[in-house]
Amino acid sequence: MKKLCLFVLVIIFILALAACSDNKPGDPVNTDRPPNGNSGNNTPDIPGTPDSGISNPPPSAAFYFTFRNVAIEMDQDITDIIANIGEPLDIFEAQSCAFDGIDRIFRYPGIQIYTYPSGGGDHIHTIGFFDDSISTSEGGIHLGSSLQSVLNAYGNNYRHETGMYTFTRGLTFLEFLVDDNNIVIGITYRLDLGL
Repeated sequence: MKKLCLFVLVIIFILALAACSDNKPGDPVNTDRPPNGNSGNNTPDIPGTPDSGISNPPPSAAFYFTFRNVAIEMDQDITDIIANIGEPLDIFEAQSCAFDGIDRIFRYPGIQIYTYPSGGGDHIHTIGFFDDSISTSEGGIHLGSSLQSVLNAYGNNYRHETGMYTFTRGLTFLEFLVDDNNIVIGITYRLDLGL
């Protein structure tokens, strides 16, 4: 299990570093997104119970993740999220190589939330799963699920490349890394930053 967690950590870190390029995008990609549909409830989420307790989930035009009964949207300011889900276990900071400012990684039990600097705030671009206690909001997929479970939950409209199954909604991606035995070993929600 330690090797699996380390492998997933490396994959997520590589995805986060993929944002490092010579491009300098401007402010948030989606500035007119609807308000966050969180309930303001700080109770822990129940793994495998998609969207239970979400009073007003975001529209299905984009992927979002539910944590502690709070809907987390890509490109949302992390300050709004922290106010509803509580302080992270720790924060990692590094100078951004794609944006002006600091990239941050906020670690919570089972997940890491990656942000980029934009408009004076830290906006979410990636959420990575790190253990099997966390499930996707809609399909209830977790690390260790089968590829067939992913396809049953999300359908066959995906892009496949070297073990990665990528589903797209608007400017968001939901990605499942699958091993040779068709078992999910990595899950990320990601914003298309156009890099």
